[in-house]
Amino acid sequence: MITRIKLNQVASYKNLVEINDLKKVNFFFGNNGSGKSTVARLFYEFSNSDTLIDSFNQCSIEGFDRTNETILIFDQEFIQRNFYINKDLNGIFSLDEKNEELEENIKNENEIISNTTNTILEKKENLENLQKQKDQLKEDILETCFKYNRKLKKDFNKIDLGGRRELFYQKLIQTNQSTFTSKSISYLTQKYKKLHIDELIKINNNLSLNTLEKIIDLETDINELLSEIIVGSNDVSIAPLIEKLNNSSWVEQGIIFLDKEKNNQPCPFCQESTITKDLLNQFEKYFDTTREEKLNKIKQIFSDYKNIVSSFDTELQNISNQKIVSSKVLKLQNIIQKISFGNQNEFQNKLDKPNERKQIKSINGLKQSVDEINSIINTHNLEVDNIKQNQSELEDDIWNYIADQVKKDLNDYQIKDNTYEIEIENFEKVLKTLKDNITLSIEKVNDWQTKTVNTQDAVDQINDLLIKNNFIGFKIVKKKTENEIDKYYISRDDNESKDENVFRTLSEGEKNFIAFLYFYQLCLKTNDTKNSAKKKIIVIDDPVSSLGSQNLFFVSTLIRGLIVNNKKNGGGSANDFRNSNIEQVFLLTHNSYFYKEISFDKGGNYICKANSHYLIKKDKNSSIISPKIKYDNVTFREYERLWNELKYDNISNVSMLNCMRRILETYVNFIGLGKDIWNTLSEIDENDNNYWIYRSLLSMLHDGSHKINPNEEMYYQETDDFVRENIKSVFEKLFSLIGKEHYNMMMQNN
Repeated sequence: MITRIKLNQVASYKNLVEINDLKKVNFFFGNNGSGKSTVARLFYEFSNSDTLIDSFNQCSIEGFDRTNETILIFDQEFIQRNFYINKDLNGIFSLDEKNEELEENIKNENEIISNTTNTILEKKENLENLQKQKDQLKEDILETCFKYNRKLKKDFNKIDLGGRRELFYQKLIQTNQSTFTSKSISYLTQKYKKLHIDELIKINNNLSLNTLEKIIDLETDINELLSEIIVGSNDVSIAPLIEKLNNSSWVEQGIIFLDKEKNNQPCPFCQESTITKDLLNQFEKYFDTTREEKLNKIKQIFSDYKNIVSSFDTELQNISNQKIVSSKVLKLQNIIQKISFGNQNEFQNKLDKPNERKQIKSINGLKQSVDEINSIINTHNLEVDNIKQNQSELEDDIWNYIADQVKKDLNDYQIKDNTYEIEIENFEKVLKTLKDNITLSIEKVNDWQTKTVNTQDAVDQINDLLIKNNFIGFKIVKKKTENEIDKYYISRDDNESKDENVFRTLSEGEKNFIAFLYFYQLCLKTNDTKNSAKKKIIVIDDPVSSLGSQNLFFVSTLIRGLIVNNKKNGGGSANDFRNSNIEQVFLLTHNSYFYKEISFDKGGNYICKANSHYLIKKDKNSSIISPKIKYDNVTFREYERLWNELKYDNISNVSMLNCMRRILETYVNFIGLGKDIWNTLSEIDENDNNYWIYRSLLSMLHDGSHKINPNEEMYYQETDDFVRENIKSVFEKLFSLIGKEHYNMMMQNN
């Protein structure tokens, strides 16, 4: 079924016009020249090809199933094609009444096609719902994943994390399939800062292990010297006393204050004149050159020690400004300084007391710290040398981190998506099978119809309708059969014009009527066995041009027969056609009486309830199509004038009452309540307090043809005494119950 029409840049449709709410029956009302025929021509062009001609290339029709549906269009071009251009008419195919078995087979097969088509629609709806659920599932996982893009993009803005959700998702899928160890976010942040934010510069200085080894070796030599007890010569008699005192440095310092040339000098300690030249000579012999040499050696090696430690400290100082090792270098410097300071004291103590054993503290235990600092420097330099690779590894680590965060979500999605995929695949298989079954059924129907073609019955019906409608003097006659297709032509009864195109000699009314009868038979049956099993979409454009009132009524009756609903004797559906071969109907007209006759329910012959009404008009030389409520579609000139008189209040009391009566009679007739204004009350509850007021108003409006009930005098007064505004107020309230929107439109109330 056609669901949507678009007209744009064609004929008077200068701007885009869309109709989206098409139903089973669609009424279009518009004056001549408003754009109706362009709509009909769009259907014709589309029925012939998917590719529209240039003038319609910006127009479209949606919902048409070319495989299972066919479009029949009645318009002036239909008459031209079938009666002016082609002198011969194809027969209208119908089933031979004798072939009851085949007819039953075709009927049953068409029912199978219909049921299968309905099943396909249900399956398609289920399939669409499944696909929507599958799409929503994909949308949810895309959003779940991509929120990490938004979350991390700011913190890692120098790393490309992708800008499209689908690509981001695919990257995570690939990452999730690999084996990885997810790093913490703090690790990633620190590494990113180091590789992308901090300025990485290679550190050219390492701590020399060779210098450290030299210090350690020197410490061994120093300790050997410091452990030696240094004393004077033992050959002098004073030696035992000095050694007994165990303080040779004290004696040595005292000798400094003595004069080698004097005898009996005062002792620098006790100040007694006890120091003789002989005693002074013994002191000098005791502190001989060997002792001095040893002490000088200690002083020299201590100087070497200070120099090499200072050199190592310089190495430390050179790298102390490197942030990655600054804390460790500072710590190492402090330890070495403490050790060095302590060792200096030990040196001095040894010099002061050579005869005592001393020992310095070694820095041998700091070797591990030096190795650690050098390792950090080497690692840093290696990162600088391989910064591109490291940045790439960091990017992988970030993707691994995100993949680890959504791993469960991805796994759950994959399981659910696979389930949907299997269900969708199964539905598609079922749909294919159903479509194949329809194709087979259509082939069967076509085969049966080819064997049972009989056109005479349809032709006899057309001729009979012509006679009954007073079209005499001509009829449709069978001419010949070509390729199993019966050909017909229009013949005068006198048979004198057999070879002429008799159709051209008919009046416009006769031409239109016979053409419509032929089209009507096509709607009921077919002239094409190839498309005989297809559902019919019928388009009728102004079929009553040049017809008299009798024929207009008859054509209206035939059309109503096409669109009558399937709700008969309490069964069927009010939204389907009684004729199951018809799928959809489009009716276009400018004739208000014809529109009324075909569009409003009456006489128990109810049209399909699934219908829509549209008004086609021109605004500034451009056609527009407006959807209207059912009863407001058509603006009748006389009817509109009645409303204008009431609206502008330029009439007498009597004229006003007459105007109201005519409006109500017209309206209740249109909406199917009946032809009498009293039918208005059938819509109102008698228990409503206003019921008798409305009844009194109707009595007043109907005065002259019906008497007033005496019981109503309490609600009714003579017109002269009745307040004019009260009458209008009651009239408006009455309309609010039977057609408020219509009243507002005609009175142009908001």
